[in-house]
Amino acid sequence: MRSDGSLTIASLAAEAGVSRASAYRCPHVLAEFRNHVADREEAAAPAASLRQEVQALKAAERRLRQEHAREVRELRSSINVLAQQVQLLTLENQRLSQTAARSDRVTHIDRR
Repeated sequence: MRSDGSLTIASLAAEAGVSRASAYRCPHVLAEFRNHVADREEAAAPAASLRQEVQALKAAERRLRQEHAREVRELRSSINVLAQQVQLLTLENQRLSQTAARSDRVTHIDRR
């Protein structure tokens, strides 16, 4: 390779082993070169756009995973609180049932 690899007329001439002046004497070659450079730039534009879209989607996925993890933690905490409340209510219900069973205020009616 004789040039720096950039897509310029000077690099094209260096790669061809001719002077820039000689390269400019062949307008049809320069036109074809420019068309190839334009095609390459057009092809690169969607790839860059897709890379940006992929990055944005990955960032959105990270945010959603973090939000999901936070919601799971909150729900687990709520489950623990509710389980404790159910346990307290069960104990209170048992206590009230025992108190009612021992109460002398309840009158039993004979079924005759």
